[in-house]
Amino acid sequence: MRIAQLQRPIVAAASSITRTTPTTSIRQLREALGQLRIGAGNAAVEGRRHASVKSQGAYTLRDSSTIPKKLGAKKSGDSYVITGNIIYKQRGTKWHAGENCGMGRDHTIFALASGFVKYYRDPARHSKRQYIGVVFDKSDTLPYPPHAMRKRRLNMTAAPIPPPQPEPELSASGIPTQVVRTGEGRRPHPRDERVIRLKQGGSYAYAEESWRLGTLVRTEKRKMGSRRVAMRHRRRKARAIGLEMRAEREDKIARRKEALDAKRAAQARKWKEYRARQAAAAPGGGEMPPPNPSPPTAAA
Repeated sequence: MRIAQLQRPIVAAASSITRTTPTTSIRQLREALGQLRIGAGNAAVEGRRHASVKSQGAYTLRDSSTIPKKLGAKKSGDSYVITGNIIYKQRGTKWHAGENCGMGRDHTIFALASGFVKYYRDPARHSKRQYIGVVFDKSDTLPYPPHAMRKRRLNMTAAPIPPPQPEPELSASGIPTQVVRTGEGRRPHPRDERVIRLKQGGSYAYAEESWRLGTLVRTEKRKMGSRRVAMRHRRRKARAIGLEMRAEREDKIARRKEALDAKRAAQARKWKEYRARQAAAAPGGGEMPPPNPSPPTAAA
């Protein structure tokens, strides 16, 4: 407050109090204090001050750590794009993929072929949707007329493919150019077949082709989704191994039986040839003489 302005009313109130008799009543005291007029209407008592500078609103710093989304059009109409160029980034399907365009999982529209960008509407497909397409000729307009021939760019040129040259079975040195090794057993599995080819450059060494060696490598299998699926897979694998071992065992028994039958047939053939030779050498018309009876034994 301004003390100088308060000084005069205070002095006047104090003088009126001092002039009164010692038996001043409460009423007189209230009247004396009322002369001070201390209230909301007394500007001198309040000490009102006027602002010399206009007040400013609250200011907050923007969060600079926010990653910009960079949405919107990346290629304007009639711009040239190549395969894979991003044409429009958006949240939601404000624009839809049209001719020679695709849409990613975040609704980004990109080019599937090289050409010129066209923004258009196609009432035949949808009455309200907007489309983005790519045309090969800048003067073309989208959408194409109905039942029109589809335009495609294959980016390929016709080239004759020469027929493969027949490979001789024998090399210049007289040895075979390739050797095929099959698996064991009566019915070998096709995966057990090995094709070994002669090395180039006049070498006498054989080696298996690289791509065939790559098929023999067993990669690590991915983890199963749950224990139940893994158990089912292990049971299936164990069942397949059991069937394969059973087939091998049956094949081994069959091969052993075939070998035994062949041995018996060869032995029977030898005996037949031996009897034929004995019959031809016998003097009595080519018949085999009866076997000599064993001498009688004396009874005890």
